[in-house]
Amino acid sequence: MKRFYIIIPTLFILTTSNFLFSDVRIGSEIETGGVSYSNPNYGKTSGVKNTYLYEKSRFYIEGDLKNNVSAGFKLFSRGVFGKEFGKEFTTVKSSITFINYTPQIENVFVKFKEINDYPIDLIVGRQPVKIGQGIIVDDDGLGFDALRLQGTIPLVNIRADTFLIKRVETSATQYTNEKGEDLYSIGGNWTYDDDYNFRVYYFVENSSSPLKKDFISLRADGRFKQGVDYRAEIIKAGGGYSGISYLVGLTAYSKIKRLGTTSVNLEYAVGSGQNNGLGFDPTYGHKTDGLERAGYGEYFGASMSDFYGGLKNFKADGQGVHTTLLGLGFEPYNKLHMDFNYYVLFSLDSPELSGQESYLGEEFDIMASYKYTENCSINLLYGKFSPLRILKTEGITKKISANKLGWSISAKF
Repeated sequence: MKRFYIIIPTLFILTTSNFLFSDVRIGSEIETGGVSYSNPNYGKTSGVKNTYLYEKSRFYIEGDLKNNVSAGFKLFSRGVFGKEFGKEFTTVKSSITFINYTPQIENVFVKFKEINDYPIDLIVGRQPVKIGQGIIVDDDGLGFDALRLQGTIPLVNIRADTFLIKRVETSATQYTNEKGEDLYSIGGNWTYDDDYNFRVYYFVENSSSPLKKDFISLRADGRFKQGVDYRAEIIKAGGGYSGISYLVGLTAYSKIKRLGTTSVNLEYAVGSGQNNGLGFDPTYGHKTDGLERAGYGEYFGASMSDFYGGLKNFKADGQGVHTTLLGLGFEPYNKLHMDFNYYVLFSLDSPELSGQESYLGEEFDIMASYKYTENCSINLLYGKFSPLRILKTEGITKKISANKLGWSISAKF
């Protein structure tokens, strides 16, 4: 596939034309850690384990050139070792091939700001793209090859946004490997009184699949009053798919004696499910953290369209995932932040599932982060997932669980 991002011109600007920069920013990010999954096959006993170590690192350089032109370049590498089996991490949604510890290009782009003194910006190259919470579009820190045009509409103060993403098809079971796929989008953002943000987007996915996808998304987020944030989004699927998906959430902040800054987080997210699984299934939405599953639940990693189903992977590709989240965060000691999150998950892949048959499971997570220095933190996590009706092995009646233990050290400089 012919790539339209301009790696060579960007690298030329960044490496041979330093005298053109009015400001240069150079930095690096490093994260190393370990993960242990127990009972990922949801058996009666927890004899099966999967334990491995990983590394993620990034190096970036950004600069502002003359005449309202800026450029950015970011390299990253990922690696795992000690891994035995299973699918606890995945980068299948990226057009970048995952190779242990091999530096790969995450971003390389040029941005033209206020072209010819008009309030229009053009970004060309491999770049980060995330809309809202990333339900429909999120590069997951891997970058998308894209063209993006943004501008402000005078008088009404609407920030218009349109982009085209190109990538190589990666599903050998559904699509050919010889044809690229793309995503077109057009939308706008409007902010009222600094605390009320409204966003409307229309997305169209194209691929070699005979089933086309498009989405219309309406989102509102902001702050009701000091210490209370809100978010709400409704999405209509179209093309060969159908259904209404939505989420609503609130986060409240306060200072409580002995608990420090305390937060309470509530969210309810619903993905639509339809006959033959043709409900809510965005291809470019948030699924990973660039290495392993990420989403609702540190273990389960659910999105509104799919989830990590353990080594069984039963119905892991179904739509109609419903999630209820109740979270509590606080800082009992200086530099120490803790989060407790409880999830209830079920799937309504209508009309196949209903009532108790729809129960996927529940999860309880504990996360602690200690800020060792201003730029270095030590992180611990524990996630316990209890599979219910859908994922339980037939004949097992007692409550079973699968666990995830993890640690990491991250630094930025």
